[in-house]
Parts: sequence; structure tokens; C-alpha cells
Amino acid sequence: MRKNLKAYSQVNINSTLLTADPHQVILMMYDGLLESVAKVKGAIERKDLAVKSQMITKAVNILSALDNSLDAKAEPKISATFSDLYQYCINRLNDTNITLDISGLDEVVELLKPLRDAWQSIPESSKKEGLDLLKKKDEQSSVGA
Repeated sequence: MRKNLKAYSQVNINSTLLTADPHQVILMMYDGLLESVAKVKGAIERKDLAVKSQMITKAVNILSALDNSLDAKAEPKISATFSDLYQYCINRLNDTNITLDISGLDEVVELLKPLRDAWQSIPESSKKEGLDLLKKKDEQSSVGA
């Protein structure tokens, strides 16, 4: 039964990703990141080192993907600030992986939860404006190619 639920969950996530706009994808990444960090904390408390390692790896991979999605050409200062934050969080997760000190996890959540909440509360008009800018940028780059 558990395998069936896991398979269904994966199919559901994949379906959602196929129809999601970039804002939804980023929100899903933040949600997955925060969920992984919570699972790391639980695994440390249960002394389940295998799950701890899997979930830290997942969280680090999501942070790396968020970092790689930054557009440094469009907004160099903002991108650099976010990149520094993501790298700091990766370092805290790696420290936690070694020390098993959950205070690093709490710090990561404290730093990233407001970003996730702010991302979720972006008004639809701003999302549309951002999507229109992305389309325009894509069109310009395909014309120049």
C-alpha cells in the first residue's frame, strides 16, 4: 500500500510540474525543500541516519536548483544575494549532516520560510507581468539565435 501511495504521489507531482507555470514550480521547490528539512529533523531525532542523509541530499539538490535558476544577467545584485543565501543554507545543511545539531535546520527554515511565504503571496497581476517578461525575453533570444 505504501509503495502505491508513493508511486501515486510521484505521478501527481510530475503531472503538476507539466502544467505548472514557473511561479508554481518555484513554490513547489520551496515546499519540497522545507518538507525535506522537516524530515531531516525527524530522522535525526529517531537516529535514522539513512533517511537523514537522503533528505539532506534532496534539500541540497533543491537549493542548488534554486541557485542555478537565478538570472544573474537580469538582476546581478539580487541574484548574488540569493545565491549567497542558498550557499549558506547548503553549508548549514552539510554541517548538520556531520554534527547532527538540529539548530542548523531551524536556522535554514527561519531563513527560507519567509521567502516561500512571500513567493506564495505574489499577486496574480505580478505573476502575469513576470510571465509576459519571460515570453518577451524568450522571443528576443530566439530571434537573435
